[in-house]
Amino acid sequence: MEARESLQCREDPDAWFVEGLRQADAEALCEGCSFLDVCRAFALGRPELFGVWGGTTRRERERLRRAGVRAVVVARPA
Repeated sequence: MEARESLQCREDPDAWFVEGLRQADAEALCEGCSFLDVCRAFALGRPELFGVWGGTTRRERERLRRAGVRAVVVARPA
């Protein structure tokens, strides 16, 4: 992976701070990102974060935290 990989969250940061149905659009932008697991782990460790991080909404992260999840690893085909 190239260190200068183009990340959609860097190109349009405002796309991740949405509410309602637009959150699904923001979550879809995370699909396929090579930093998804790192981003999700970062977000789960910081309960004050708003917006979509690591393909999860604030409420999804709250549910994961209550369930005792510290990091979520997404299995990807090789």
